[in-house]
Amino acid sequence: MVNVDSSNQISGKESSRIYVLFYSFFLIPFMIAVFGALFFLLFRFITFETNSAEDLLNQVKVGSASKRWQSAFELAKILNNPDLVPLSNSFKDQMISAYQRSIHDDPLVRSYLAMAMGATRDTTYGSTLLNGLNDDNLESQIAAIQSVGLIGYSPAVPELKDITIRSESHSERLAATIALGMIGDQTSIPHLTSLLDDEEPNIRWDAAVALAKMGNNSGVSIIASLLDREYLNQFKEVDEIEKKQVLMVAIQVSSLLVDQRFKSKLITLAETDVDLSIRDAAIKTLEKKYSASITS
Repeated sequence: MVNVDSSNQISGKESSRIYVLFYSFFLIPFMIAVFGALFFLLFRFITFETNSAEDLLNQVKVGSASKRWQSAFELAKILNNPDLVPLSNSFKDQMISAYQRSIHDDPLVRSYLAMAMGATRDTTYGSTLLNGLNDDNLESQIAAIQSVGLIGYSPAVPELKDITIRSESHSERLAATIALGMIGDQTSIPHLTSLLDDEEPNIRWDAAVALAKMGNNSGVSIIASLLDREYLNQFKEVDEIEKKQVLMVAIQVSSLLVDQRFKSKLITLAETDVDLSIRDAAIKTLEKKYSASITS
C-alpha cells in the first residue's frame, strides 16, 4: 500500500521541479528577450535622427563641429537623388545662408555644402557658388568649381578660364577645365582648344573631352590616344582602375563624334581588351555609330 503522504510529497517535488525548469529554460529567458527588445526600441527611439535634407541642413547649422561636416556630407549624398531635393524657396534660402556663414567654419563643412548645392543641378545657387571660387582654402575652392560645372552656370565661365591660366594648383586647373566642359558654353571653345597643348596630360585629356561634348572635333587625336591601352601604359602614375575609367570615358565620348580613328581603336578594344566591360562598351559603340558587328 502506497503511503499517501509519500505520494503527495513525490508529486509536489515533481511539480516543483517542473516549475524550476519552466522558469529556468523558458520564462526567464523569454522575459530577458522581451526587456532587451524594449530597451533596444527605446534606445532607437531616443537616438533616432531623420535623414531628410531639411533635418540634415538644420544639423549643419546647429550641430557640433564634427556633426556639422558629417551632416553636410550626408546632405550632399542625399541631394544626388532628384526625388529627395527640396524645391521650396525656404530650403534654398537656408542652404545659401548656411554656405555663406560656413566661410568661418571648418573647410569641410563649406566644401560639402558646395557639393550639396551642385548636386541639386539648380542654378539658383550659381551666384553663391561663384563667390566660393575665391576661397582661400583650396579644397573648398575646388568644390565650388565642380559645383558651378554641375549646375551649368554660364556666368562662371570667365572666372573658370582665368583659373586654368593663373592657378598654380594642377587639381584646381583640372577641375576648372572639366567644369567648362560640363557648362558647355560655346564661347569656351577657343580657350579649351588652347588647353589641348597644355603640359599636363590630364588637362589635355579633359579639354579634348570637353570639346567633344560641345560637338567640336579639335581634340579627336587625343581622344583616339585615350582609346589605346598602350598609350595609357606610358603613364606609370595611372593605376589600373584609373585606366579603366579613362577608357570608359573615351569610349563614351567617341560616340559623340564620328571618326575613322575611333573605329580602329574601338575594334581593337572590342576584340582584345582584357576587361570584358571595356569590350562590351566598345562593341555597343561600334554597333551604334559605325554599324559594325563584332564577335569577341
